[in-house]
Amino acid sequence: MGTSHQRTNVAGPSGINLDAIAKLLADLIALPTVNPMGRPYDNAVPVERPIIEYLEQRFARYDVQLERQPCSPIHESLLITVPGKTAGPGTLIEAHVDTVPADDWPERAFQPRREGTKLYGRGACDDKGSLAAIVAALQAILESGAQPQQTIWFLAAGDEEYGQSGIRHFVERHPSRIGRAIFGEPTDCVPVIQHKGTIRWDITVHGRSAHTSQPDLGSNAIVGAARLIDFLLRYQEDLRRRYTGTLVSGPSLTVTMINGGRTRNIVPDECTMAIDFRILPEMDGRQAVNELFAAINSLELPITHSDFQCFAPALNTPPSDLLVQRALDLYRETVGQTIQPAAVPYGSDAGWVPAGVPAIVLGPGNIAQAHAVNEFVDLNQVQQCAAIYQRLLTHDWSS
Repeated sequence: MGTSHQRTNVAGPSGINLDAIAKLLADLIALPTVNPMGRPYDNAVPVERPIIEYLEQRFARYDVQLERQPCSPIHESLLITVPGKTAGPGTLIEAHVDTVPADDWPERAFQPRREGTKLYGRGACDDKGSLAAIVAALQAILESGAQPQQTIWFLAAGDEEYGQSGIRHFVERHPSRIGRAIFGEPTDCVPVIQHKGTIRWDITVHGRSAHTSQPDLGSNAIVGAARLIDFLLRYQEDLRRRYTGTLVSGPSLTVTMINGGRTRNIVPDECTMAIDFRILPEMDGRQAVNELFAAINSLELPITHSDFQCFAPALNTPPSDLLVQRALDLYRETVGQTIQPAAVPYGSDAGWVPAGVPAIVLGPGNIAQAHAVNEFVDLNQVQQCAAIYQRLLTHDWSS
């Protein structure tokens, strides 16, 4: 890891050392855990295995339970359980292990580089900054020797970037034992209480092939797809008039990929497009999809819908909840500023918590750096967030 000449070894409010966090985060970045995002994957071990082995070695000396949780044929999570003094509902804290690909900067994406208090590399912001902060916080708790009042579950989750199978697998096994949940994602350490839900699938428009010298004998699927795209844009504007909500933007329908045609001199008989549908917390996902499908049918285009690749719920936690208020207090005490809880347009694993369980999204870094070339996180924020995590995890939620 390249370093500047500046020394920044100051301990944070809970004794969490900045240089130690920098070393930890650099280790995590240097272990590629790239989610193939639906592309072919031929490695012999799951995507997340390098970091899961690293975490297992790091926590092996503590009195904790370590459990690998396979969540799909190519993904797995690691669950670290710290038993509490009481048998009441525990606290889930999660950060995902996988990252998006780094096809546009592969030569340096996994070579962590430090410049002052900034650390660069794929996943530095999304989501290994949060992962490092949780690891530092949990180790500080374990090193103190004080047993938390409530059980802590630390889920180093797999497959957040594509199928969210890691958190779904965990929740299916522990639905009644979760008292509250904290999800590490880049929020500048501000607690997020609302975010959109995400629904993804493919739509294929069908046509009829013909020689391009006589195109009228065929039916051009790409032309049909163009009609559908125009319709989706108009439908999005209608949704935004109907649903305003409190997020920074309304519902959205985005065509993210398109593929059609067989060769240059054949009228295309198929055109497939990938759809990303973002819904607000007040919208019912199933109802929203059913209404959209019915509206698309009015175009009388020959189409088929694929299975859903993602159907992630929105997050909607009351601002008055004790978890939210405690996070706001700790932000003020740690960062020195008074803030309000936030709402954001992106989604996260937090939407999968069982109904009635309060959840927040809170972590170091800014979403503007996520998935970007030269992705980075400010180490000061990682240190501050580790201190906030430590105090949230040791709070007695029964009192």
